[in-house]
Amino acid sequence: MPTTRFARTALTAASILAVASIAACSSGPDEAAVDVARSSANASLSSSVAVSSSAAHPPLPTAAELDAQIKRALDPSLPDSERTALIEDGEVFKDAIPDMYKALQDNPRAVYGVTDPVFDNRDGTLTATMRLDKDGSGSAIRTTVVHFVLIDGKWKISRTDLCGILRSADYRTAACG
Repeated sequence: MPTTRFARTALTAASILAVASIAACSSGPDEAAVDVARSSANASLSSSVAVSSSAAHPPLPTAAELDAQIKRALDPSLPDSERTALIEDGEVFKDAIPDMYKALQDNPRAVYGVTDPVFDNRDGTLTATMRLDKDGSGSAIRTTVVHFVLIDGKWKISRTDLCGILRSADYRTAACG
């Protein structure tokens, strides 16, 4: 948001200068000129905010896209550096990766996934629901809220929520304390 504040300040200064120069050239305030300057500044500011807002936030991902991201983070064939890049503070999980594989191996019939709806919390986080059926039977389904955090233009699974998912599977790891 510093870019937005800078743009707003610059546009406000430009508007003041425009009004001052108009006032200096006439014998009295020209309300029409002031309105034109104000409208121009507001239009420029709105355009600047829209551009910076769309650049700052990638499109809202779907539940299927978030689900694929979580499954990718747990895919044993993915290099560890790519896996940890999908998780907030992912480097903390580097030593826990073998433990996560063990959890998957201990529960080979587990079915899990992110379900709709996905909510944009408008604070750089998304909220969705994670569904876990630990034994795949459909009789002991657990759900938990999962958040994704926008970091460097990418939605990453919240470290806290990944730990919650692991706990809901009755699994403990040092990365989660």
